[in-house]
Amino acid sequence: TYGVYSYLAPRDLAETYLGSVSSANDRIGEAIDVIRAEWAKAAAEGITQEELEAAKTYITGAYPLRFDGNSPIANILVGMQMLDLPTDYIATRNDKVEAVTLADVKRVAADLLDPENLHFVVVGQPEGLEASTSPQE
Repeated sequence: TYGVYSYLAPRDLAETYLGSVSSANDRIGEAIDVIRAEWAKAAAEGITQEELEAAKTYITGAYPLRFDGNSPIANILVGMQMLDLPTDYIATRNDKVEAVTLADVKRVAADLLDPENLHFVVVGQPEGLEASTSPQE
């Protein structure tokens, strides 16, 4: 299976932005390069109005699909509690998404998207990648 996805995972002290790539072993290095390049581009240039509208359509349209059982609903409610969100969050969430502007995205992207600060964990038999470790002191 080939694919790429990312998501924001709520944690006790801050959200963590996580992603995953499934690809052939000989393409993982290229995938990492593309991810870093896209982060750098978004940080430097932002995104287009068309990209913003497509993202809003997807995010607001997919939201109701998350309420498809007791477990997903419980997870949503726990996330709301962890983030101290108001009880009307489910009803107002899509309006908040629709209110995001291109300037908002550009400002946040410039502040948060640092491609040199990305960390990757690679499993399998990747080709063309050198093993690297961070010094532990």
